[in-house]
Amino acid sequence: MTDFGVSDNVIARLIQSVPFLICSKDLIKSLKEIKGLGFNPSTTTFGYALLANNCTRKNLWDEKVDVFKKWGWSDEDIIRAFRCHPDMMLTSNEKINLVMSFWVNQLGWNSLALTKGPHLFAHSFEKWIVPRGFVVQFLLMKGLRKKNASLVTPFRCPEELFLKKFVFSFEEECDYLLKLYKEKKELAYTTENNSMPFPN
Repeated sequence: MTDFGVSDNVIARLIQSVPFLICSKDLIKSLKEIKGLGFNPSTTTFGYALLANNCTRKNLWDEKVDVFKKWGWSDEDIIRAFRCHPDMMLTSNEKINLVMSFWVNQLGWNSLALTKGPHLFAHSFEKWIVPRGFVVQFLLMKGLRKKNASLVTPFRCPEELFLKKFVFSFEEECDYLLKLYKEKKELAYTTENNSMPFPN
């Protein structure tokens, strides 16, 4: 791996967390593919990308690409998002569709916004994405958030900061926003094996 410029730190991390990867017969192929996508082999992100590429069969990888394309992403969009958050390719096709459907059909937002926030696919749909999505949607409808503001920013921050910036900072709407947020989170805890824990 050092021949490809992979740092000792990244190698050590991989050996510790996913030792099977080092012995994989497809390791060299994966190294070439990930480096070819523009990843810096000395970074931790390279290790994550290598893991995602090596652990996803070719046919399954192609299926995921097709799912993203179905929602309007181009090949360039997919590569750019993968560079940002390689773990997105470890997300199941079902969850990709679930998140995209909620984002586009329920919230009415452009799927391309998610190319700048592919980390969303790693979060809990019911406990993280849905509650925050409805809060941000309400803020936009009320004109309390600029239309050109990043849609993915509210999904990046930890809960305490999210509540501070997107709930408590709006004094007149605070009670409603907090109720909305809590209702959606509580629904996630009481709804089991339900892929759509919100009204159609």
